[in-house]
Amino acid sequence: MDVALHCSAESPAERAHAIANVGNLLDARADASVVFVANGDGVLALTADAEQADRVGALADRGVAFRACANSLRSRGIDETSLAEGVETVPAGVGELVGLQAAGSSYIKVP
Repeated sequence: MDVALHCSAESPAERAHAIANVGNLLDARADASVVFVANGDGVLALTADAEQADRVGALADRGVAFRACANSLRSRGIDETSLAEGVETVPAGVGELVGLQAAGSSYIKVP
């Protein structure tokens, strides 16, 4: 099962909830192939100094792909080198989500 999770949450609590949802999904469905796409303020969940950076790393070790929108990073003055280890960038988060859905991934907006 392929799943695309989308996070654009403004508050730190919502971003932490979104990351927790990834772990909950993997715990419930170990067969899930998960891509977490962050745009807007959601990219703040994927920086190396984010509260959930360790959790992001642990989930990446479990096979989760984390992708940050380059447009959102740029508009917030965040350099790609500030992202947590294992986080990739994509040109546009919305474009990435459309591509994943077109390829058959289920879409879930988190939190």
